[in-house]
Amino acid sequence: MEVPVKILASPAVIFVLLAILLLMLHQFRPRAAKGGCLLLLLLLWGASTKPLVDQLAAPLELQYKLFDASPTQMRLQHIWVLGCNHQDSDFLPLTSQLEPCSLARVSEAVRLWHQQPQALLHFSGHIEGRQTEHTEMARRYAVAMGVTSGQIRLHQLPHNTRQEIQTLLTTVGNENTALVTSAMHMPRAMRWVQFYHEQSVSQAIAGAQQQHNPLFKNHQIMAAPTDFTIRRTTHQLQASHFIPSVTAISALGYVHYEYLGLVLQQWQMSQTEAEQNSITDLPQPE
Repeated sequence: MEVPVKILASPAVIFVLLAILLLMLHQFRPRAAKGGCLLLLLLLWGASTKPLVDQLAAPLELQYKLFDASPTQMRLQHIWVLGCNHQDSDFLPLTSQLEPCSLARVSEAVRLWHQQPQALLHFSGHIEGRQTEHTEMARRYAVAMGVTSGQIRLHQLPHNTRQEIQTLLTTVGNENTALVTSAMHMPRAMRWVQFYHEQSVSQAIAGAQQQHNPLFKNHQIMAAPTDFTIRRTTHQLQASHFIPSVTAISALGYVHYEYLGLVLQQWQMSQTEAEQNSITDLPQPE
């Protein structure tokens, strides 16, 4: 998503805009403004309380179960890691140059690889404004954690989730692949996988030759979520957990971003389907 959209849609900006509206309302409807201030304070408390934020995160983070990488369950040919972020600061150790989201994703992929070292380990994604490619930073960490360099593949061209999934699908064919990304981000990534699978079915029904489009294959992509923001179950909650915290505010921003991403994704899918239908509806040459 574009930076202006991210800023305007962030929870912090929304709360500031609501506060400004309440100040403006106070000039005309003081009593209504006081009630609005009380409601805003309650919203701020809920937005900064981890158990309540977890309730918003649960439909996303708990949508996919933990992946069992035991070779007796399934033999993997590929482990694919979606990119997140890193910093180029040389004064930081390698483990700190990767942002927490990337550190969790790459660490989980390395763990899976050690269980199935025959699999190729793929890193994708490009981060603007970085001297070192994000995939190269992930490769360095994986090698430092014991992964064989020859088993690593880098995909530096994709700039967003959709492009990363397209690259994945055209690369792995119908071989078993574990897709590693943050649990909050997994539903959006898997929706792209499902979207292209459904397209392949539609193309087959329409009589198109699937081999002409490398995206249209019978993919075996399995979700391997990591980097959970939900850290405890409901029965483990204590009164102290309802104290506002910075961690909860950060999690809320991530939750809000992913829900917004799902809305934008639905619009992109609708646009793609409309474009394809318009092409399909064109009269065929005689």
